Amino acid sequence: MKKLNLILILAIFSQLTFAQKSIEMNKWMITNPQKMNMPAFSDIENIDGDTFKTSDLLSKIKVDFNNKSLRWKNIEIGADSIILNQADENNLVLLSSYLSVDRWIKGSLNITLNAYYEVYLDNELIKTKKKADMSTTKIDVKLNRGNHSIIIKLLTTDQNLKFQSGFEYAEDFTDCNAISGLNPDRYFTINDVLEGNYVSSAKISPSGKYVLINYSEVIHDSGKSKKYSEIYDFEKQKNISVLRNKNISKVSWLPRTDKLSYVSEFEDKSEIFVYDILTGKEKSIAKGINDLSRYTWSPTEDYIIYSEYIKAEKPGDLKRIFGNEDRLPYFRNRSFLHKIDIKSGNITQITSGNLSSGLHDIKPDGSKILFSVSEMDYSEVPFRKQNLYEMDIKTNELTSIWENKIYSGYTKYSPDGAKLLVQGGPECFGDLGVNVSEGRIPNSYDSQLYIFDLATKQLEPITKNFDPAIGDAYWSKDNQIYISVTDKDYGNLYKYNLKSKSFEKINLLVEVLGDIDFAYNKPVAVYTGTSISTPKKLYIIDLKKAVPDGRQEISSLLSFSEKERFADIQFGKTEDWNFENKNGTTIYGRVYYPPNYDDVTKKYPVIVNFYGGTSPIERSFGGRYPINNWAAGGYIVYVLQPSGATGFGQDFSALHVNGWGFDAIDDIIDGTKKFLETHPTADSENVGCIGASYGGYTTMLIQTRTDIFKTAISHAGISSLTSYWGEGYWGYSYSTGATKFSYPWNRKDIYVENSPVYNADKFQNSILLLHGTADTNVPVGESLQYYAALKLLGKDVEMVLVDGQNHWILDYKKRIKWHYTIMSWFDMKLKDQSQQWNDMYPEKNL
Repeated sequence: MKKLNLILILAIFSQLTFAQKSIEMNKWMITNPQKMNMPAFSDIENIDGDTFKTSDLLSKIKVDFNNKSLRWKNIEIGADSIILNQADENNLVLLSSYLSVDRWIKGSLNITLNAYYEVYLDNELIKTKKKADMSTTKIDVKLNRGNHSIIIKLLTTDQNLKFQSGFEYAEDFTDCNAISGLNPDRYFTINDVLEGNYVSSAKISPSGKYVLINYSEVIHDSGKSKKYSEIYDFEKQKNISVLRNKNISKVSWLPRTDKLSYVSEFEDKSEIFVYDILTGKEKSIAKGINDLSRYTWSPTEDYIIYSEYIKAEKPGDLKRIFGNEDRLPYFRNRSFLHKIDIKSGNITQITSGNLSSGLHDIKPDGSKILFSVSEMDYSEVPFRKQNLYEMDIKTNELTSIWENKIYSGYTKYSPDGAKLLVQGGPECFGDLGVNVSEGRIPNSYDSQLYIFDLATKQLEPITKNFDPAIGDAYWSKDNQIYISVTDKDYGNLYKYNLKSKSFEKINLLVEVLGDIDFAYNKPVAVYTGTSISTPKKLYIIDLKKAVPDGRQEISSLLSFSEKERFADIQFGKTEDWNFENKNGTTIYGRVYYPPNYDDVTKKYPVIVNFYGGTSPIERSFGGRYPINNWAAGGYIVYVLQPSGATGFGQDFSALHVNGWGFDAIDDIIDGTKKFLETHPTADSENVGCIGASYGGYTTMLIQTRTDIFKTAISHAGISSLTSYWGEGYWGYSYSTGATKFSYPWNRKDIYVENSPVYNADKFQNSILLLHGTADTNVPVGESLQYYAALKLLGKDVEMVLVDGQNHWILDYKKRIKWHYTIMSWFDMKLKDQSQQWNDMYPEKNL
C-alpha cells in the first residue's frame, strides 16, 4: 500500500513538473498565392535515381520577406482551420505573425499545416517539412525577451489549405507573459548592434560638390561584411557612381581637384591610381610598391609621400629583450618615408636609420614636410622622447623644430605655412598648457591645442581654459580652426576664432560626433554621428551658416540606410541625472528606462555602468556595451562619469592621476545610493554593476568596499595593479599618465592596498569575471588570479573566458554569446531567472 501511494505521488509530481502552458496563434498575415512551376525534366531521375519533387522546389525558391511588392492581408484562423479554399497545386504562399515574450524562455511552436513548408524565426530557417499532411510538427525554440517574427513559406497541394498553430512552454516559466499577434513593434537587440548597412566613413571633394560615401553591410547570422562605395553629387542630389566588388583600398579625394585616388593590391605589391569621375578615366601613378601602409598627396598634387612598413626578421626560439617595448611582437618593425614624383614616376626613399619616421603634414605650398621620430628614454617620464623635423622636399635638408621633447605632439601647418597647430597633453610644453589646482598632476590624456610660430618659436596654448578634451582639429584656408571634442559625455564641434581667441559651439544633429571631413574650397563638411537612442547617420553641414543663434537647419541628412530596420523598434525614455559629490563637484550621469516603463505600479532591477578611467562613457548609440539593449531587457540603467574623466576640464581629469581606487569609487557608491533614494521605481534590493578594463578593475574593487551591488560583472578587469603594470602590453606606459611617478616600490598604498586581489577577503555578494584569452592589454591572468582568490575564500564567483579574443570581443558569434552571458547573469542574480544561464552553462561534475 505504501509502495502504491509512493508511485501515485511520483506520478502526480511528474505531471505537475512537466505541466505545460500554451497560447493559440490564430492571427496571421497571408500573401496572395503565386503559381510556381516545376523545372524542366523534373520527372527524369537524376544520377542518384531521384526525381525532382515539390519539396525540392520549395527549398529552391528564394524569397525576400521584406520585399515591398509583397501584398499581405490579415486573417484570423477559424474553427475549420481553412485559410485558403481549393488551392491549386504548387502555389507559393507566405504566412507571417509575431510572438512576444517578456523574458528568456524555452518552448515549442506547434504547427499543423497540410502543405510543404519552411518555418523562419527572426529570419532564420528553423524547420522544413517535406510531407504535406495534417500531422502536427513540434519545433523546439529558445526565445530572448522581445517580439519575434515567425514566417512560414509554403507550397500548396490541390486541397483546401488548413492551418493551426500555437506556442507551448513549461510551467517553470510561469512568470512569462507570451502574446501572439500582428504588432511588429519590438525591442532593440544585439543583432541590431552588430548587423545592418551603415556608413563607415565619408569624404567630401575639395569643391564640396561630391561626397564619397563608404558603406559596410554586416550579414545576419554570419558576421561577414560587404563593403562598397557611392559617389554622391550633392548639387544634383543623386548618386553618380557605385564602386562595388573592386579590389581597391585607401580611397580618398585629391587635395585640390575632384579626382579620386586609391590603391590596388596584386601579388603583395601596391599600385596607386587616380580616377577622374567626370571623364571616367583611370590613370596609374605608381606600381610595384612594397609594404605600403599609408600615403598622402602633396597639396600641389605633384608628389605623394608614403610610408613603407618593414617587418623585422623573427628572432628565433630565444629572444633577448632590449627595453620594455621590445616585449611587443611588432616593436622591431620600422616605417620609413618615400616620395613618388608624379611627373616622372620616380620613387625615392627620403628617411632611413634605426627609428621609424611618421609623417605629420605637408606644407600648403608643397615645399616642405613635417615628420617625427621618437625613441625610448628611461631616464624621464613618460620614457619616450620626440624629435620633430621639417624637410625641404627638393633637397631632403632637415630643419629641427624640436628635439628630445618628453611629451610628444602631433602637428599640422596653418594655411599660410607659417605656424603649426600642435595637439598634445597639458604638459606638452612644460607648464604652459597646464590648468590644475595646486598639488594635482595634469592628466596627459586630456588633449590640448597649441599654436607654434615657426619663425619666432613662440607658443600659444589656445585650449588651456577650455574644458572639453580635443579629439581632432582642422585649420581651414579661411583661417578658421574647427575642433572635434569630448564635451562631458557629448561629442561636439567648436570653431575657434583666432582674432577674438574665443570658441563657438556649432550645433549638430547628433549628440556624439563621429568623423568629420571638410571641403577645401567651400565652407561645407560631411560628418557622421549618433545620439543616445539614434544609430549612425551621415549629414552635410553648411559652415557658412554656423552662427551662434542655435539654429540646426545648417545640417541636412545625406544617408541613413537602416531607416526601415529601426522603424518598429521601441526605445525607452532617457534623461540626465546628476548629483553633487562629497567635494561639491557635479558628477554627471544619465538614465535609460525600459520600453513601456511603468512608473506607478512596478519596480525594476538596476544596472549601474561606469568606466572610471580617463574618458567618459559617451552617449553614443550601440557600441561594445549597448546600454539601450540592457534597458530593453527590463532594467533601469544608470550611467555615471566619476572623477577623473576627460571632457570636464583639466582639474577634473587630473583626479585620474594616481587615483586608482579613490575618488572614482566613492563617486560610484555615493551616486548609486543617491540615485536609488530619488528613484522609487528602482529596486534597491536588486542592483548590479558592470565595467570593463579600468572599469573592470573598478568593479572588482567596488565589491570589496560596499554591499549595495547584489552582483557585478567585470570584463577584462585588473586585479593586481603591479602585474598589469609589468605584463600588459601598455601597462607601464599607460601608468606614466595614470600613476605618474608612482611605482610598485614607492606607492604600495596604490599598487597593493588598492588592488582587488589584495582585498579579496573583504569581497561581498557576487561577481562574474569575463576575459578574452588573447588579451594583450589586460592579460587574462588578471581575472584568473582574482577568480582563484575568491574561490579559495568561498565567495560567489563565476568566470567565463572567451577563446582567442583580445581586449574587445570582436568575433561576431562569440560577441553574441558574450552579450547573452552578461544578460543571463543579471537575469539570474537580479530577477531570479536562472534558466538562460543554466542553459548556456549547465553544471558539470569535473
